[in-house]
Amino acid sequence: MNMSRVGMTLAVAVFGAAAAGMANAATDGNLGATSQGSLNITLTIDPLVQISDLDDIDLGTFTGTGPMTGSDNVCVYSNNGGFNITATGNGAANAFTLAGTSATIPYSVAWANTSGATSGTAMSTGTPLSGQTATFSGADCGGGTNTTVLVTVGSADLGVAPTDSYAGVLTLLVAPQ
Repeated sequence: MNMSRVGMTLAVAVFGAAAAGMANAATDGNLGATSQGSLNITLTIDPLVQISDLDDIDLGTFTGTGPMTGSDNVCVYSNNGGFNITATGNGAANAFTLAGTSATIPYSVAWANTSGATSGTAMSTGTPLSGQTATFSGADCGGGTNTTVLVTVGSADLGVAPTDSYAGVLTLLVAPQ
């Protein structure tokens, strides 16, 4: 097969593909006793996610033994099945810290793809945890939860913290994968 024949075959294939695409274009009807036309309908659904059923975590009062742990079972919905989760704290450089009047206490965050989990994958502030999936039955998880966020303040940090009340904000960002 020579190059001009290859070029001709390619041109015919491209024209045929273009003509096939035009066959699906909207068509008007003809004037007559009846008239029929057709049109195409298209729809695009972008990847969507939602995190819901979040509750505040109260770690309680430290009485000399630790660590102090807490968790929240939440709902994560993704219409394409997968998601990334990114956690950030409200400390300096988005650190996971609880602030008191004169001191801060660091805490750690873990994520689990099951509700009621007691352990999970450790998270670093601002770093997406990719490859997450969860079972869900709608944007509200069917009224239930399907994942767990876990927070821990270590014994060593608690033991040297001055008397005070400490608080912080943990932000969870869910993105489609």
